[in-house]
Amino acid sequence: MGYELEDYDPERRLRELTDPEFAGAERARRRKAGYRDQLLPQQLVISDALDTGHDEYVIEIMRRASKTTSIFMKLLGRSANRPGRQTTFSAQNGVAGSRRLREWGARLDDMNPPDDLDLPPWLRGRQRVDKRQQRAVALFGDDWLPDAAERPGGRGFRIMRGEVGKGIYFDNGSTFLVLKPDPDAYRGEGADDSWFDEFQEVDPDEGAEVMAGVLPLQDTKIGASTIVSGTAGETRVGPFWSMLQRLREDDPTMGGLDYAFPYDVQWDEIEDEETAMRLLQENHPGIGTLTIEPKMRKNYRALPKPQWAREYGSVWPETAGERVITAQAWADAEAKRWPAQPKRVAFGMAIKPGGSAAAICAAWRDSRGTAYIEVVKHAPGTTWLPEEAQAITRARVGSTIAYDDISEGKATATEMQPMRPRPRLRVQTYRETAAGCVQIMRDLARGKLKHNNDPSLNAAVAVATKREVRNDKGVWLWTISDLADDITTLDAATKALRNWDQHFATKTAGGNNSPIMGN
Repeated sequence: MGYELEDYDPERRLRELTDPEFAGAERARRRKAGYRDQLLPQQLVISDALDTGHDEYVIEIMRRASKTTSIFMKLLGRSANRPGRQTTFSAQNGVAGSRRLREWGARLDDMNPPDDLDLPPWLRGRQRVDKRQQRAVALFGDDWLPDAAERPGGRGFRIMRGEVGKGIYFDNGSTFLVLKPDPDAYRGEGADDSWFDEFQEVDPDEGAEVMAGVLPLQDTKIGASTIVSGTAGETRVGPFWSMLQRLREDDPTMGGLDYAFPYDVQWDEIEDEETAMRLLQENHPGIGTLTIEPKMRKNYRALPKPQWAREYGSVWPETAGERVITAQAWADAEAKRWPAQPKRVAFGMAIKPGGSAAAICAAWRDSRGTAYIEVVKHAPGTTWLPEEAQAITRARVGSTIAYDDISEGKATATEMQPMRPRPRLRVQTYRETAAGCVQIMRDLARGKLKHNNDPSLNAAVAVATKREVRNDKGVWLWTISDLADDITTLDAATKALRNWDQHFATKTAGGNNSPIMGN
């Protein structure tokens, strides 16, 4: 790529970080010697960690340690040196991904300027021709040209910054595509390397859907890998935390790195500035390579301590990720005698991200206001849902099945459109489902919720945690901390009870603004 690195010298680097005059002289010396940057120790460690032959990697490193740049350089090198290699990249959202590409593109243009910078923008990006070669051909003819295989190929890549086909395209056929962290963006995008950066910032359920779609696409790619990277998040949920847990538990199928304070660090150690600085010196790979302790001390004093501990110590909050419904509360809610379903019952449907399992549950309240939730069916896949939903509509005249109109739920509802009779589905927004989660907790606390000890519902309750909906403070939903967990029965039961409370609690469903799909 026309880019030379200088070996790391810790003494010179530390002086460069602390002496502005020396830093300027160092940059001038590097330029004169043909060096453009310095390879740092942690970058070599990251590179080695990604070469251990695993299918999945998780890289957790504190802020200011060159995590993202290092992984990018590693994958860029693979693309440049391995013809036809396919790489995909996502940041926490589409805007962040575009910003990263602009930053990387500016660095690449600086190191290897495009051959067509002197042309107007509308003529750039076409097939590159060496202009010296053009002049030589005009003067001396083309007899002097070497064989095509020996001719120089320009800088070897082009950068597409538009919204369509965003990424880096190499002359050797390799691609480095920048995608949104959205399941639809990855459909059919099987890659040799799929990298998700700052994955702790992605909505846990959306992240689980993306991973559920990406991992199977790599089954036919020999040596393919999925890489997630980031810093500690606000809650112990989602794919990033799940994969990090596996790394910390020495799962042999998981590769990666975990730069963090000791897992048993006490909060009073973090609140003591001198102890916190000692922990930084001992665990943060960027101290003395990219930043210095006085700057970290300044950040320590400026930031709230929980945020500082997450971003600079990889300390995950202890209270997040714990089961929401206690074992005792659930045991107390078991019905001694299960009543027969009344004529009027509401239903709810839920699908696990990726579509590996689904559930339909029923819910109702008796004359005293006690809620009853019951699993109708819980099975692998989603192909059985249309027929089951149709059977419910036939047997329960006037009933509806609540569902969320996103991803798999939307696709399944679309499949039911041509059916006759068409299953009666009712869209339930995430805010309505969130209200149902709160109501479940209230009913449990008041002794107003009963279940019939169904094994699949018991298993869901045992692993269900909660997470706040991003950009909607105070609104939360059930979620999981491990991708293998399945809470579809609890999710379906919650939707069913909310469906009842909104639309079936009285004989008329007045005030109903939710659309009903069906005859």
